[in-house]
Amino acid sequence: MHHAIEEAVELGDFDALLVRLSEASGSEIRSAAQQILRRKNDHRVVTEAKALAGRKSAKARVLACMLLPSSYPQDCEGAVCALRALACDDDRHVREAAAMAAGKILQQDFFPMLEELRKWVDGKSTFGRAAVLAATSSAACVSCIDWGEPLVRLIEPLLEDRDAALRRRVGPGTISNGLLAHHRDITFEYLIKWSTSSDAQVLWNVAMSFSGSSAAPIAKKALIILRRLAIDPRRFVWRATASAMWQLGRHCPDLVRSELARWLEDEDRVDVARHALAHL
Repeated sequence: MHHAIEEAVELGDFDALLVRLSEASGSEIRSAAQQILRRKNDHRVVTEAKALAGRKSAKARVLACMLLPSSYPQDCEGAVCALRALACDDDRHVREAAAMAAGKILQQDFFPMLEELRKWVDGKSTFGRAAVLAATSSAACVSCIDWGEPLVRLIEPLLEDRDAALRRRVGPGTISNGLLAHHRDITFEYLIKWSTSSDAQVLWNVAMSFSGSSAAPIAKKALIILRRLAIDPRRFVWRATASAMWQLGRHCPDLVRSELARWLEDEDRVDVARHALAHL
């Protein structure tokens, strides 16, 4: 299959390439993208990426996503327009590839792409907003301190998002594994701010931001916020706090067990303590 794809690319036989792609695996599609990028000049890549983006074949559209970051410098507007549509595609694999492409372009051209992604945050498509979260996580891994606060502010409106397909990707996903892991200080400052919200979904996301290993280095500070969330009477919030406590306890068992022991003596926090201790 690799040879057949390479031959189609080398000959410039677009129709033959699409036939090969119909049976290709993910690795073979990536190989096709690499071959196109090696063999085609920049302007041909732009043309082929746009053509592939409009094809009925989902695998062709996945290939388009892989080409768009390389075509972006030559045609920023065209690449972003195609990517915007692909991020909302009906096919899950296309959406995932588009989200990865958005992350790569964000790393290439941070502030212009940041402005584009803000439009996606405000858009009606859940898929578009999910792509923003994926792109944010990707860019958060880059060691650029100046990107921390803009990325935090980019996803801030999504803390209130109640879409079932999206809400669990924010706190325990993008914030915990991306922003808190790589931009800890500024992210924690925003978590303090968000913890004063009255919105249950926001508070759920704040609590769950401390559920990953990235919270371990700041466990003592995290407990300051979690203590406050533990007295929230809404089950949705205090159960998230309990979940964060037992997961944080996996990384800092002595500190968390000591804290939970005190909560057992506090009638406002006893339910949270019992639920967390049941999992430790």
